[in-house]
Amino acid sequence: MYGTDRALSALGEWAASRPFDRTPEPVRRSLRRAVTNLLAVTVGGAMLPEMRRLRAAWSPAGGPASLIGTDQHVPVEAAIWLNGVAAVVTERDEGNRYAKGHPAAQTVPAVLAIAEERAISGETLWNALFVAYEVAARVGRATEFAPEVHTHGPLGAAGAAAGCALLMGADADGIARAIDAGAAMAPATSWASVHRGAAIRDQWVGQGALAGAAGARYAAADASPGAGGLDGTLAGTLGVVDPDLLVAGLGEEAMVSSSYLKQHSSCAYTHGPADAALRVRDRMMAAGMTPDDIAAVRVEGVASAASLPATTWSSRHGAYFSVPFAVASALRFGDVAVDRAQVPPDPALARLAALVGVTDATSSLSPATPTSRPARVTVHLTDGTSHTASVRHPDGDAVDTPFSAGRIDDLLTEAVRPAGLTAADVHLAVELFDDPDPRALTRALRRLVPSSQGVSA
Repeated sequence: MYGTDRALSALGEWAASRPFDRTPEPVRRSLRRAVTNLLAVTVGGAMLPEMRRLRAAWSPAGGPASLIGTDQHVPVEAAIWLNGVAAVVTERDEGNRYAKGHPAAQTVPAVLAIAEERAISGETLWNALFVAYEVAARVGRATEFAPEVHTHGPLGAAGAAAGCALLMGADADGIARAIDAGAAMAPATSWASVHRGAAIRDQWVGQGALAGAAGARYAAADASPGAGGLDGTLAGTLGVVDPDLLVAGLGEEAMVSSSYLKQHSSCAYTHGPADAALRVRDRMMAAGMTPDDIAAVRVEGVASAASLPATTWSSRHGAYFSVPFAVASALRFGDVAVDRAQVPPDPALARLAALVGVTDATSSLSPATPTSRPARVTVHLTDGTSHTASVRHPDGDAVDTPFSAGRIDDLLTEAVRPAGLTAADVHLAVELFDDPDPRALTRALRRLVPSSQGVSA
């Protein structure tokens, strides 16, 4: 049995040992996939009007860190926060169902900003990215969150602290103290705001990542007794932490290998119903029927999907967290793209959403594991016929339903198209991460500047 202090020490020792250097190639590919996806959706998010307004409101001065998807270089703190928000604003960021959150979005912005500040690239950068992801994911897996807590933000505080401390040259004890300090500063986050459709949810990712970087700096400057951020409960109130789960399989299993990618701009809990709806759409269209012929839609999902039944929404984020929105968009347009979440909604989409009923059918759907998200969608048509389709888990999960390499590239290109870029541009940027040259990371992120602004070698 591990106590909290012993678990923290084990995490610190593992992180300080540069574990990415001896990581098997499949795990290395998994991390690259997560980082590549994260960069692409950050570029796409940076193009949205709300992100332009947020950058203007921050009005950051010049500095060493890149605002991804722009030609601006700003102070580290501004880059961490704004890149974190941009990473999640389209709701297409990588996630990890075992971690109960989105470890890449919640850690990569902090690691990249600190790495640029310190002119670090190559294997040291990849070690920091790996450590940050794994610590964040392990904290998520080990924490039984309070029911009202939404996990955007808290995971990043601990994970980003670990990765940033590694970049800052901390030893095992320093990294452990950074993790503890970051966890002690994890933001309090509530599903109540999410259910209201509040975009404040996106800010939590920037807040959590910045708390992690601050935790690393604090640990580097202060050797006083531990902050108690993981001492039984995460940040004291967010959830109960199991120290044994923090370190289970440490050095033998990599949580990034069980990540998932998104093809829909909506909460992961809506993806099973959306995928089933796409299959129903194909069958319905093959029978010569159109979305205008739909009289009613029944969605059967697990409890997490059933908790998102809203048939109307007054904000983009309200749509993201609505199963009827995702299902209606899939049936009407054959996708759940970011521009489908407009307000006011497309009238035909709104009409369909009003016809969608969502029920908790966890017992009849029989999820294969506690984290499986099966769904069944039945469409009743005006001629009295109906079509039904089921999925055992949403598409894109690295373990159960992985995307092909071609499909991943399609999604990357879709994400960065507003910037005039393609999947190839994102892949080239990530390849530059391997270069140990001190300016390699900045050159890599310059590859992601919109084509209209030009690219600097």
